[in-house]
Amino acid sequence: MTARPLRSPARTPGLRVIVGKRAKRPSMAPWLAVSLVTIAAFLALVLARTALDRAAFELAELNAAIAEEKSINQKLRVEIAELESPARIAPLAEEMGLVIPKEREQLLVEGVGRDDGIIDPDYAATVAADTPGPSS
Repeated sequence: MTARPLRSPARTPGLRVIVGKRAKRPSMAPWLAVSLVTIAAFLALVLARTALDRAAFELAELNAAIAEEKSINQKLRVEIAELESPARIAPLAEEMGLVIPKEREQLLVEGVGRDDGIIDPDYAATVAADTPGPSS
């Protein structure tokens, strides 16, 4: 094999090399800043979502506790109603010797009247304490 000589560049009359400034590479600072802001926003979003989820779990626990306390309260109200029932109290009162009075007496107290109303509650209590009761 024989070697061929290299071709010399063609000299075209309208082209020439101009010595000038080097081409600038784009700066990385703006892209770096945008990337950091994006990452920070993403992390903030994740943290906010985590905090909201934690608050939602606490709220669910509180709602469950409220529901449980409401059911306990309802049971206690039913129990109170059963204990206050006259049908339950009347036999117990008879066992203790308590009876429903057959006669009723009305006491009149100075300073207290239907037309006048209560003039002075303290005065009415004092007069009632000083007034002798009806003799049987």
